[in-house]
Amino acid sequence: MNNSIVNERKGGVSPFVPEYQEYISSYPGRGTLRVQISAAYEAFPVKGVDVEVAVIHNGVRYLLYSDTTNSSGIVDNMVLPTRPVDTLLNPKTSDKDEAQYLVSLFHPSFKSVIDKAVTVYDRIETILPLSLVPANQITEGN
Repeated sequence: MNNSIVNERKGGVSPFVPEYQEYISSYPGRGTLRVQISAAYEAFPVKGVDVEVAVIHNGVRYLLYSDTTNSSGIVDNMVLPTRPVDTLLNPKTSDKDEAQYLVSLFHPSFKSVIDKAVTVYDRIETILPLSLVPANQITEGN
């Protein structure tokens, strides 16, 4: 694996610690996340992209998922804590923060994407399409 990629990885603390249970208690709903990775202006899916999903709670980064895209460039069925839908619809609680997650992507042939924020909602599949840029692409001005 490319050393620069290893150095960019954010990772995080395992969520299987008592401190993370506080986060789960404050977000008792569940939503799913699907990440779709492509290249060439979304023309080609990219297989073999390492996808990490993390959350920051009380200043600690928790790594929730780490998976690799399939031949369709997809990682899906990531079940994540959310605010329950009834709190979103209640005027007294609708101003509370939504569940926001950080998605990072790593592949040796492409520039890494670090901490792309995505909001996940209760009982909804959130689809996050991301397009990668080749690592050796010459950009204007370089």
